[in-house]
Amino acid sequence: MHDQRRETFERLASKYAKEQEQLQEQKRRRRKGLIRRMSIFGVLMAAGLIFTVYTLFTQHSTMNQQQQEQAELDQHLVELEQEEVALREEKELLQDYDYIAEIARRDYFLTKPGETLFQLPQSSSD
Repeated sequence: MHDQRRETFERLASKYAKEQEQLQEQKRRRRKGLIRRMSIFGVLMAAGLIFTVYTLFTQHSTMNQQQQEQAELDQHLVELEQEEVALREEKELLQDYDYIAEIARRDYFLTKPGETLFQLPQSSSD
């Protein structure tokens, strides 16, 4: 009877041990799968973060470059507007015959009939 009890005990122990081994193996596989999933998730998150930072950096540098170009173009526009105003004023002045006569005398040394031109020496301002 003692032998039969021992055989039953060994069978139970071995069945229990086998179940425990299977449970441990199942836990190990689950843990290994979890680690794999978390690793893949971490890599994907890191790649997404790197992509986002890179995109933001390139957009920021592009915006800075465009703002600088906009400032330069605005300055050039102001200069062109000032030049346009000056040219319009000169156009109006060139419609006046007295102004044209003054320019002809000053720049081309033309005179009116019966007029004598005297050129005075320029004095130095020392």
